[in-house]
Amino acid sequence: SVSGVDGKSSREDTAAVFLPYGKTPEGGWPVVVWAHGTVGVANDCAPSLNVRTDRDKQYLNTWLSLGYAVVAPDYAGLGSAGLHHYLNARGEAWSILDGVRAALKTYPLRNDLILVGQSQGAHAAFSAAGYQPQYAPELNIRATVLTGTPYFDKNTTAADILPPVNGAMSAKGDPKIPYIFYIYLSAADINGKLNATDYFQDNALPYLEKAQKLCINPLTQQTMDAKLNAANTLKPAVETLLSSSIGSMLYPTLKISHPVFIGIGSNDINVPTAMQQRFADAVQRAGTQTEVRLYEGLDHSGTVNPSLRDSVPFILSATAK
Repeated sequence: SVSGVDGKSSREDTAAVFLPYGKTPEGGWPVVVWAHGTVGVANDCAPSLNVRTDRDKQYLNTWLSLGYAVVAPDYAGLGSAGLHHYLNARGEAWSILDGVRAALKTYPLRNDLILVGQSQGAHAAFSAAGYQPQYAPELNIRATVLTGTPYFDKNTTAADILPPVNGAMSAKGDPKIPYIFYIYLSAADINGKLNATDYFQDNALPYLEKAQKLCINPLTQQTMDAKLNAANTLKPAVETLLSSSIGSMLYPTLKISHPVFIGIGSNDINVPTAMQQRFADAVQRAGTQTEVRLYEGLDHSGTVNPSLRDSVPFILSATAK
């Protein structure tokens, strides 16, 4: 692959490939490209090195049962050299697109691709859709399916990610705190002059150090147990950290030439529902053909499999043309 972080360095990245049971169809299997959600930033957090969650097994098995192979890239730094640069749009996208290129050369697959992503994976999939025409024009992407999609623009503030804490909420943890740790670690990997004490309160520093090695589930559990939230974790300068990092998180374009499905849980805390709705509105205004579905009462993870009842017909319609 080529590093999307610096735009030039050659590197090796990893991926997993799943093939359906049965005889390979003439021309090869059509492909669902699965962009995974947040797992952490350490090498051994790579999905290809770990057992898939029950949620993801159910989700991916659905696509396999429909006759799609699944190409599941790890992003650069997961299962491969270096720190994973969290939410770096170009880094995610190039790693995905190069992973697909490698899989098409190696396995009995057809250049007939659906991009699918959840959470960070939705960010990665939509980034890949945006970078593909210039970076990998030979790839035939028919449609993109997203759930739990983060959205950043030049006006995004820390309050958009971590709403202010007050009253009864001050005694609770916020599951988004690890995301801020990962954003800092990515920025510090590029700029060695950053000082964590400028951005984080003292009680949060041990957990920031753990974030370098701990994958998302144990890190989230520990930060929730410690009741870390914006009020007791962050310093005001975190706004400057976000401002300096936001450029790498922006989508290259909101105008995609193929249809895009956007699923949103009404009770999403991890990627706030309002942020996802702003994303859907922006994509529609840009002129992308979209189908947007709101899943009442469902949270971030809970939206993934129920969304199949709408996204599968969406894909069958989009690829029938």
